[in-house]
Amino acid sequence: MALTYSLKYKKLNPLNKILLEKEGEIVIDRQNFRLKGKGAQDMGEVIYFGDMKDLHIKGEELSFTTYTKDRYVLSDFLNLFDDFLRDFVRVRNEYLADALFMKVGMLIKEFDCTVEIVNNYGKINPKGRGKIQLYEGSIVFMPETRECFAVYLNFLKGHEFDDEEFILHLYLDNGNVINVSHLGSYFEDTQEAMETVMGKMYERVLKSLGLFFPELDAQTLIKLAYKVKEGRFVSMKEFKKIDKELPEKVFTALYGEKEDMKSKIEMLKALGGEDNFLVSLSFGKDRESGDPFLRTWFLQGLPAQNLVCIGRTSGANDNIIHFFRIIMQNGDPAEKMPAKILEIEQSLVLFKFDFSPVYKDRKELRKSKYRTVLKKLSFLRLLRKSYLGYNHQNFDTFKTDLEDYFERAKPVVLQKPGEGEK
Repeated sequence: MALTYSLKYKKLNPLNKILLEKEGEIVIDRQNFRLKGKGAQDMGEVIYFGDMKDLHIKGEELSFTTYTKDRYVLSDFLNLFDDFLRDFVRVRNEYLADALFMKVGMLIKEFDCTVEIVNNYGKINPKGRGKIQLYEGSIVFMPETRECFAVYLNFLKGHEFDDEEFILHLYLDNGNVINVSHLGSYFEDTQEAMETVMGKMYERVLKSLGLFFPELDAQTLIKLAYKVKEGRFVSMKEFKKIDKELPEKVFTALYGEKEDMKSKIEMLKALGGEDNFLVSLSFGKDRESGDPFLRTWFLQGLPAQNLVCIGRTSGANDNIIHFFRIIMQNGDPAEKMPAKILEIEQSLVLFKFDFSPVYKDRKELRKSKYRTVLKKLSFLRLLRKSYLGYNHQNFDTFKTDLEDYFERAKPVVLQKPGEGEK
């Protein structure tokens, strides 16, 4: 059922010139809202939540801009601004959580809480009161007056419960820490739910690894599950630390009988080194038979060429290798490599190993379920910007294509003032 509030609103252009100003109402629906003036003749203007670029709150005034660069200012809510704000943000967050693929698997538990994010430099970003939702593969935060966000279990480095302060600390792979407090009488329930969610994830991974690597003992499987989780990239060096014979088993699963693909990968590995060679292991079920299958991807970093190569190898017809340049103006490409790998990992995990949002034409994606992520996810925009293309030809053609990608991936060297002048 739609929610309606009386208000005044203004529409402004990018130069802050008022295009229209009306007194009327806002009608909030599941995917959009309508701003309309008084009178039955005024049909108003429909704005989709996915078309909002930003959102600002100042006093009892809400403003936002759209991707078409129009700006709207909503005010005069007849003393109902707080109620409106909670309803508006709640409905918008529900839309974003679905459109941005935050909800992974079934909802396990939901609790009221207060949330803050502490970045690498110790800066605190308070998100305020809201809800923490624990899903099978993600943790979604729904603040009352701020935009929702998610933590995917694949990118959760660890968690800790402070029994004295009654705070849940979530440690992310990117270095950020999320502090969840004011859980009230649900603190112990949150502990139990969190352990259940994490336990089930590792249980799924262990069970799948046991199917495809039956020769590995329990201790090795546990160590491997902690590394691969559900699709993270792991280096050969890390595989060796777990078991010296594990890399050979991983290579066997990776290559299968694809000699042409094997030749391509071995050539890349010789250029970039084994330390920059990573493998992703994940698991799925056949849609028709329901049989489990192992999904394998490789990633080869070529720092000397400012390039990252990636491809899937588990499908019967898989022979495509994608190429990405490392976008940088100065510095060492090797230092930028982890950030590029994280962008790729996030895309694979978030979109359930559908790589099409990374390289497909924007016009085509605008008509798909990826419409909103193209606008909202900065790491995806950066990854698409760095995309150079792909190769799916035989090994001889691959060598020719590779030279072309090396040339295209060269970093742009910025000239100092006066350089290049005669």
